[in-house]
Amino acid sequence: MRKVGYIVLAALALGLFACNQQAPGGASLSVQSAPEKGRYLVVFKAEALPANAKVLAEGAGARVLKTLEPIGALTVVADRAAVSRLARNPQVLAVGPERYYSLPKTERILYQEETYGAPSAADNLYKYQWDIRRIGAPKAWERVPLEVQARATVAVLDTGVMDNHPDLVGQIVDFQATNYCYETAGPNNTPSYPKYSLWIDFDHFDPDNLCTPAPTDLYEAHGTHVSGTVAARFGGGRVVGVAPGVRIAAYKVFDRIHFTEGGEEYDDVGAFDGPIFEAILDAAKKGYQVINMSLGGTLDTRNREDVAAMVAWDRVMKYANRMGTLIVASAGNSAQNANGYIVHIPSDLPTVISVSATGTATPLWQYPYPTDETLNAVPGQDVLAFYSNYGAAVDLSAPGGDCGLDESGQSWCAKPASQRPAGWRYHLILSTIIVSETTPAYAWYAGTSMASPHVAAVAALVRALHPEWGPGEVRAHLKATAEPIGSRQLFGHGLVDADRATR
Repeated sequence: MRKVGYIVLAALALGLFACNQQAPGGASLSVQSAPEKGRYLVVFKAEALPANAKVLAEGAGARVLKTLEPIGALTVVADRAAVSRLARNPQVLAVGPERYYSLPKTERILYQEETYGAPSAADNLYKYQWDIRRIGAPKAWERVPLEVQARATVAVLDTGVMDNHPDLVGQIVDFQATNYCYETAGPNNTPSYPKYSLWIDFDHFDPDNLCTPAPTDLYEAHGTHVSGTVAARFGGGRVVGVAPGVRIAAYKVFDRIHFTEGGEEYDDVGAFDGPIFEAILDAAKKGYQVINMSLGGTLDTRNREDVAAMVAWDRVMKYANRMGTLIVASAGNSAQNANGYIVHIPSDLPTVISVSATGTATPLWQYPYPTDETLNAVPGQDVLAFYSNYGAAVDLSAPGGDCGLDESGQSWCAKPASQRPAGWRYHLILSTIIVSETTPAYAWYAGTSMASPHVAAVAALVRALHPEWGPGEVRAHLKATAEPIGSRQLFGHGLVDADRATR
C-alpha cells in the first residue's frame, strides 16, 4: 500500500526567544495585552540552593514552579513587583525571564514512498544511511559487541521518544518528563511519549492555570528521529543507529504551545529553561554517560535580562561535567559565525561538545531509485551544510544532511524543490519518526539536530569501552581521533570517526 512520508528540508535545531512579557515570536505585546504575571528564573549567589529559597520567593509574592537545588536556582511565576523584591534580596544574584526555545518553522514536503506502515524484519533502509557508514560505524560494530555497548546510556533531551517504534523497542531504559504540561501516553503509558494533548495557550495565557486541553493531539517526531540515529537496533525495524546496542534515556522537555502572531495562528512545541535544567540534573545524578541536546538558541552577553539564564546554563553544565556526564549539543542552524558576543546555548559553553553539520558533494541524487545499491558518501567530499553555524566554539562535525550539489557546484537547496532531481532527498539523514501511536515511520531530516546524535553515540561507545574515563578525557579522545576534513572554524577538529575512536 502506498504511504506518505515526510521530508524535512530546513534545519531542525531550536531557536530561542524570551516568552516573558513578549509574544511567542519575540515582538513586544501592547501594554493592554501584556500579562500581569510571567515566568522568571531566579538565580541565587550560592551555587547550591539556600534552605530558605522557596520561602523567600513565596514571601516576595512569587509562586515556585521548579526547584533546581544543585545550581541554586528557581523558576517562578511572579508579577513585576515580586520580581523587583526578589532582585533586591541580598541572597539573589540575578532574576530574568525564563527563556523559551522553539522548533523553527520548516519546509515539509510530502512524497509518495513505501517508508512506513508495518516495518519488515530486515534493516532494508540501511542502504540509504550514508551517514552511518561515512563516520565508520560498521567498523566499530565489528570490535564493540552489543553487550559492551549496552554499558552506556545516552539521555536524549528532546520532544519525547516513541518507545513502541520497532527500531527502538527495548532500547529505552528510562522515561522522564520534566516539561510543564505533564501527561502520559502511548501503549506503555509513558510520560516521555511524544504525544501532546495539552498546550500552553498564549492567546489566553493564565500563569496560574498553565496547561489546558488542546483541540487535537499532536505527535512530534524530532526526538524519535534523534534517538534512531543514536541507537536504532539491528533487525528491529528498517534502519540502524550509530550504536545499536547503546541504551536511551528518553526525556520530554518540550511543551506544546499555541499563539497568534501577525494574524497567523501557530500550533508548535517549545521548551523552557526550567524543564531543560531539571532533565540535565536528573540525568547527571543517575550517572548517564552522555546527554544529547539537539536544541539550543542564542543569548546576548550584553543584555542584562540574559544574565540569569547565562549563569544558570553555566552552572548546570559544570554540574553535569563534575558528575561525569558528557554533554553533546548541536551548533545551531542559522548559518552564522558563532564568534562574538552572541552566544549559542548550550553548544558554546566550554564543557559541551559543539557539533556542526556536514553534507556530501558525492552526487547521490544521480542514482536511479529504487535500487539495491548502497549509497556511500566519498571521503574528501564533505561540505559544511548550508544551514550550519560555525566558529571557534565548534569542536567536531558530523553528518546533518544537505541537498547535494548540482553539476556547477551549487547547492540544490538554493532552488525550489520542484527544480531539484528526484534523488536530492537522499542527501538528508534517514531515521525513525512517529506519525501516530499505531504508525511508526521513517523520514529524511536535515539539521545540526541530526549531526549531534552521531557524536553522542560515538561518545557512548567510547564510554562503554572506557568506563573509567571522565568527560574531559572523552572530549579529548574524540577530537584526537576525528578525521580532518577542512577548516577548524567550519568543522572543529574534524568529522567524528567511530572507527578510530573505538580502536
